[in-house]
Amino acid sequence: MLVLSGSAVISNFKFGCSDKDTFDSRLDGLLALGCGVQSLPSQTMAIYGRQFSYCLPPTPFSSGFLRLGAPGDDSSFTFTRMFRRNTDLTFYYVLLLGIKVAEKPLDIPPSVFAGGSVLDSGTVITRLPTTAYAALSSAFKEEMNGSQADYWTHVFDFGGKDMVMIPRVTLVFDGGVAVELDANGIMLMVESCLAFAASNGASCWG
Repeated sequence: MLVLSGSAVISNFKFGCSDKDTFDSRLDGLLALGCGVQSLPSQTMAIYGRQFSYCLPPTPFSSGFLRLGAPGDDSSFTFTRMFRRNTDLTFYYVLLLGIKVAEKPLDIPPSVFAGGSVLDSGTVITRLPTTAYAALSSAFKEEMNGSQADYWTHVFDFGGKDMVMIPRVTLVFDGGVAVELDANGIMLMVESCLAFAASNGASCWG
């Protein structure tokens, strides 16, 4: 039984346990929010209708939230459609229409993203089809004002620089929803490299 509040009680709630893991002392486990039958949204569907919203904090010093159920007032929200594939009922997919770097649309054929992209908050590196990654990395390097970068890995050398200006990267989704990425979603600051990589298969947004 899972008790979320005084009125939200889920009988026969299924979960797994392990006595060996690779988590550090700050983590207690995994919370499944996918489309599978064992996920939290699926098991609480009778109460919350498989609707939820959450915000992952960008830094260890900020807070986020997880809310089950529909929002009370969505007048200030923008929405894009999520869908599933018949061949893969676990993941959520979104339809990306384009990418902008420094407000400039990249020349990526619409067919590149036609099959949808997996939306996965547990992924650190965003995987893009080869054509899209080549366009993004090339435009990003051009906007970095001459910062040297390794051609293959796009690791930048910021030595001797007191301040680094990172160009804006904006994702344009189905429905006209434009999402400007936080700097931490554009670069891995410790490694000084792009938080993107090329993929021969479907794209996956982390």
